[in-house]
Amino acid sequence: MRSPGPTLKQENTKTLPSAEEAFAWPHQSEKNNNWKEATERWAILRKAYPNHPSVWTYAAKIHIEAAEPEKAANLLDYALKHFPKEPEVLIQSAALAMYHKDWETADTYLQAARGRFPEYLQTWLKSAELAEHLDDTQQAYDFNKTALECAPEHPAAYIQRAEIATHANRLHDALEYWSHVRELFPNKSEGYTRAADVARDLGQLKEARKLTLAQQYGNHILENNDTEHKTKKPEGRNNNYRRFLELVWTKAIFNLRSEVHHNYLSYGWWVLEPLLHMIVYYVVFGLLLKRGGENFPVFLLTGLVPWMWFMKTVSGSSNSIIAGKNLMLQVGLPSITFPLINIIQSSLKQLPVFILLFGFIWLQGYSPNSYWWFLIPVIFVEAILIVAFSCLVAAIIPFIRDLSYLVPTGLAFTMFLSGIFYDYRTISPDWQSLFLLNPVAFLLKCYREILMEKTQPDLVTLSLWGIGGITACVILVFAYQRLRYIYPRVVLQ
Repeated sequence: MRSPGPTLKQENTKTLPSAEEAFAWPHQSEKNNNWKEATERWAILRKAYPNHPSVWTYAAKIHIEAAEPEKAANLLDYALKHFPKEPEVLIQSAALAMYHKDWETADTYLQAARGRFPEYLQTWLKSAELAEHLDDTQQAYDFNKTALECAPEHPAAYIQRAEIATHANRLHDALEYWSHVRELFPNKSEGYTRAADVARDLGQLKEARKLTLAQQYGNHILENNDTEHKTKKPEGRNNNYRRFLELVWTKAIFNLRSEVHHNYLSYGWWVLEPLLHMIVYYVVFGLLLKRGGENFPVFLLTGLVPWMWFMKTVSGSSNSIIAGKNLMLQVGLPSITFPLINIIQSSLKQLPVFILLFGFIWLQGYSPNSYWWFLIPVIFVEAILIVAFSCLVAAIIPFIRDLSYLVPTGLAFTMFLSGIFYDYRTISPDWQSLFLLNPVAFLLKCYREILMEKTQPDLVTLSLWGIGGITACVILVFAYQRLRYIYPRVVLQ
């Protein structure tokens, strides 16, 4: 019979991973604030690395965080006996004493740490923390200053300095210190979130919004704000509108970048997706149902591309206010911001598809001509109608959320009543006028008249739809303003 393999104690320590690699395992649980899992992992590592002080001191630290002081005390008693030259043993012993509010014992441990380990960063950070608990703000600043000199490349000391000023209600100093944190360590979220809290306490609500947005969308938002402060331009209504539009544009761009970074084909999906739609519809209607005829790909694309712009924008905007509730509640953004962001996103994604459509039509023998200038008012009217429908649907759904399930069905119904796959002239003449009351069907008719038939569209009807769309947009803007302080309550229900 084969003898069993060697036990862990019998194995050569070289078979184990390095301590740094092994300790990353419980540290991952700590980052997720999963204290129970972290303590279990440190317990496993203590069996594998019993002579490493970190498996005792870090585990004690986690037990303190998990409100298990007795377990932390047992670990630290062992560490004090076996690792007296380890600075973290004194630091965590002081932390445990501070947990019990035994300030005198904590100070004893930290005095020993300052005398024996003056170059260890945590010595001064924990000393500053204790000084804060004792309401000795100046002493906390002095200890923190030493921490900054000890490790000028480490963010912890800079963050602590800002926190000391915040806790001491030195809010203007705190804002300046938090700006240093953002400048030196732009990836540290505290530089934005805690600074936003301070700005709110100072009544600087706009600055707080900027800081919250900058955390998610980049420091350039604050840079723009700094430029405005330096030039000291007056805050007029036009300037507020400009900043609002800049915010909508910036968030749309960042959303697009985030979207493409998660896809292997990146921006290629913007073209590939409508192309796949066209292939599917061509196979079904052109080949299987024999509804196509000559130049059916051109006919199909001139209907499908404008329709997909309308469909994707309205569909994507429908739940935009609910999806943006966190920003609405944290930053106080107007609710109309969210459908507008989606409208810009969808329109930017559709732009290269329109360019490819025009190129494809040109290659098929429909060369550009003077009638193509009429595409400008047609695209403009479609954009206005898209804004109106998207904002209308987005405005209603937070109040009646079940309607979100009907939006895809309504769009599918509109698709089949818009003449994407067939010519509206094939239906009964008695129904054609009624059919063209559908604004999407009318717009597709205009696109095909310009691109395929080289004729002028019905400009009178087009103007009426444009005026109607603009009127609807104006009404919706006023409606959103009236509902601005109602939406935050509705989205939380």
